[in-house]
Amino acid sequence: MKGRPKKEDSRDRQYRVRLNSVEDQMLSYASELTGMQKSDIFRQALQDYYNKVRLVESVPEEDYDYDDWGHISLKRAIECPYCGASNVMDFADDCDSFSEERQMGPQITYSFDWEDCYCDACEKQFHVYGSIWEYPVGAYNYEDIKVEKLEDEEED
Repeated sequence: MKGRPKKEDSRDRQYRVRLNSVEDQMLSYASELTGMQKSDIFRQALQDYYNKVRLVESVPEEDYDYDDWGHISLKRAIECPYCGASNVMDFADDCDSFSEERQMGPQITYSFDWEDCYCDACEKQFHVYGSIWEYPVGAYNYEDIKVEKLEDEEED
């Protein structure tokens, strides 16, 4: 009995990725919502990042105008620390940004500290602060966002 014919571009290379519990939840959530396999989500993210890096690499540094390139979205769905409802926030509305030069151009850091956040569902006030990093320009790099309660919860 013959086996399957070999593919021209078979996936014979393996990489092990270690995820923490939050990253695993994010991957599972994205997989459930999109119906995509987890491995396909990694492949799509890799392709997107690769395309952005190639774009930066292909333009001569003296011709590169970083303002012409799109920046990452600073919109996030922030979970209310009281009721768990998602609240859409656009940190571009009020953030400080600075950049530092790196090998593929500037790394941009967006920092924010919002104390006047109110949940759309339960209307309680909470505090959101942190930073989002973009590197190279147009590519998401990392984020560290914290959410804290500001109101004491009433006991029933």
